[in-house]
Amino acid sequence: MEWLSTEEIVLAFTTLVASGLLILGTLKLVRPPRPKSAPPRGGVTPRVAIAAPSVRPERPRTRQLPEDRAAIARRLGRTLLDRAVQESEPGRRRTLIYRAIACLNRGVEAAPDDEPLRDTLTAAHAALWNTYQQIGLERLAQEMPWRATALAPSSEGATSQARPK
Repeated sequence: MEWLSTEEIVLAFTTLVASGLLILGTLKLVRPPRPKSAPPRGGVTPRVAIAAPSVRPERPRTRQLPEDRAAIARRLGRTLLDRAVQESEPGRRRTLIYRAIACLNRGVEAAPDDEPLRDTLTAAHAALWNTYQQIGLERLAQEMPWRATALAPSSEGATSQARPK
């Protein structure tokens, strides 16, 4: 009787493993495994005890009224807009204004007749336009350094920076 070489033993072992995996894969295709949430094959499902209504945790059953959502949207949008005005970085300011506009739009959807909400939304759009203008001027100054005086602050305020007189 002759001993098998190491290569032959490794080949035989890998062949057995590959055959086993092939058989398992075929069985999985023929009879797929059941999901854990499926009932057992015997058809009997275990019963779960349901707590009495007095023991169940209470969920709030009241939904916010559209007026409340509009007031919350106006307050939150105004807060975000105020934070955006105080922000010095234009990219961060733009992000805050985007969020304020999204919040205010949801408020307008809830209460379309709310004029203060619409006024706040208009102010947010105006602030976004001014931010776009400032970002554009900064990019222009980077591309055209000899025109960097367009960004110089004037004594009239931030809105007049973009328009030379």
